[in-house]
Amino acid sequence: MPPETQPSPAEERRSRLVGLVEEQGFCTVAELSKVLGVSEMTIRRDARKLVREGRMRSVHGGVTTLPAAAIDGTDFRARSSRHAAAKQAIARRVIELLPDGGAVAFDAGTTTNAVANLLPPALRLQVVTASLPIINTLLGKENLDVISLGGTLHQSSQSFAGPMTLAAIRELRVRTLLLAASSVTTEGVYCGNHFDAVSKRALVDVADEVILLADSSKFASSAMVRACSLDDVDVLVTDDGLSDEHRAALAAHHVKVVTVAVDEDHALA
Repeated sequence: MPPETQPSPAEERRSRLVGLVEEQGFCTVAELSKVLGVSEMTIRRDARKLVREGRMRSVHGGVTTLPAAAIDGTDFRARSSRHAAAKQAIARRVIELLPDGGAVAFDAGTTTNAVANLLPPALRLQVVTASLPIINTLLGKENLDVISLGGTLHQSSQSFAGPMTLAAIRELRVRTLLLAASSVTTEGVYCGNHFDAVSKRALVDVADEVILLADSSKFASSAMVRACSLDDVDVLVTDDGLSDEHRAALAAHHVKVVTVAVDEDHALA
């Protein structure tokens, strides 16, 4: 019997590449280059081969295994009215957790926008954000220094993303990141599109503390692209609908859970 043919180093690398992209949903060329320890040119060459074989798809900035529908953003206005009372309660509690000064990054999201709406006039912060609604919310608040992360504006999510956004994030260091999510599982924090996930990962990398804002419905929701692991999260602020099973999973990742009661009378407009 002839000896079994061992896969070549290139085949093993491409197999790992596919595994990474399947796990995350989307990866940039730079991320894959760093993890696999090869040049970006090699990653692009591997990706072209895998695309030709139909094992993944090429999109702007990286590669994905997601269907075409997952590349689009989710509508900000449609999300704003969902679970409004829980978002408002979470936002009020998050205000109490903010540092007295320094830089705080506000991830693009409806709950983080609710926090921006409630920032007290006396609070002096540098606010870093790629969210157009948050920038508009903070117009006229002279006590705040607002640092806008430029880039390509995605109309549906009303947020900036892309290479310019990532380049701006890499130049920063922030005390606290207020992280939004479409879904939370034992595997990590997920969002609905690839460009948002890449921005979230970059913000996590430059933050000293990550506070995740997620109402309990996010633990029963599904989203396609992983933004980060639960190990990257320091604090979760959520409502009182969180199950004991999810609390145990969060504790296993050393995530501090801050729970708020939901008052329907304080729902967002």
